Amino acid sequence: MVFLFVPDFRDLVPDRAPAALVAAPATQRWVVRLVVLTAFVLTVWLCGPKAAEVLAARFDQAAQHSPLVQLDRVGIAEKPDWMDGKLLLAVSAALAPWLSADIPILDDRGQRELRDGLAAVPWLRAVDVQRVFPDKLRLACELRRPVLAVHAGDGAPLCLCDRECVQLPYVETPLPVVQLTAPGGPTTMVVAPGTRCDERRVVAAVAIALEWRDQVAPLVRDCPRLLEVDASNLGERYVRGPSYPEIRVKLARLDGAGVVFNYDRPLDSPLQRLPVTTKAEVLRKVIAAHPGLSGLVGGDLRFQKRWADYLQPRPAGARDPNEPWTNLWTPR
Repeated sequence: MVFLFVPDFRDLVPDRAPAALVAAPATQRWVVRLVVLTAFVLTVWLCGPKAAEVLAARFDQAAQHSPLVQLDRVGIAEKPDWMDGKLLLAVSAALAPWLSADIPILDDRGQRELRDGLAAVPWLRAVDVQRVFPDKLRLACELRRPVLAVHAGDGAPLCLCDRECVQLPYVETPLPVVQLTAPGGPTTMVVAPGTRCDERRVVAAVAIALEWRDQVAPLVRDCPRLLEVDASNLGERYVRGPSYPEIRVKLARLDGAGVVFNYDRPLDSPLQRLPVTTKAEVLRKVIAAHPGLSGLVGGDLRFQKRWADYLQPRPAGARDPNEPWTNLWTPR
């Protein structure tokens, strides 16, 4: 509580004070408020910075005696649908160091420190701290949703990435994977959670995973789960030819095995890409002919009419549609 020394009202207006008190009490209140405000300004101005420090200290002392919020008794009011149990545990563990003490509900400094500490957690894009009187804080956290897992060339997990390619701590989830295999470049990368990943294969794979989740899958009934994005041939640095495009995808069969499909160019390619609707239409035809992708090991989603010729394994005696291209000499 702040105590301000205000001159007596009757000393300020000796002739008209009693009449004002009787005839116009509302006017009195406005005059008193004006006098209190003036006294506050004059006190700070006349006494200099020391008065401001004293007032700030008194405010802080009052805040420290306000009701305590027990941060270790946190409860989750809402969570997004995509957050499974393992992700929830991982995010909770990352937040735990900042939710292990008590903080007065009026302690602005403590709440700023809490907000800044939570904002440094890689899983959080933004956080807002709101008071809920008498003794609760509501944390509104905007979470980063992982869309892809990154594995080293030897299969060792490295990290997760969100749609902005911000690296997140690795958690075992059913997300699609991109593996940094040797033909496409280095077999590993520096992992720093909370920073953006600039590995081209990862950036391209994140964009493909988002395109599959948000555009392709909704167009295909019982769409197979995307297991992996192969971006090792970006720029056709590994193989040049129709049999190995820049991007391939591995989809899950009903028995859990993977089926590799030629897909398209990366989203940022200067060359023309196929419409999403074309790839979705081809996949629907493949599923209609082979429910659950049963018996398949490969295919191509780029050919709207000749899609059946590219399914593997091929029937005995069936011609490889890429055979005319296999013996062509490619200038270097």
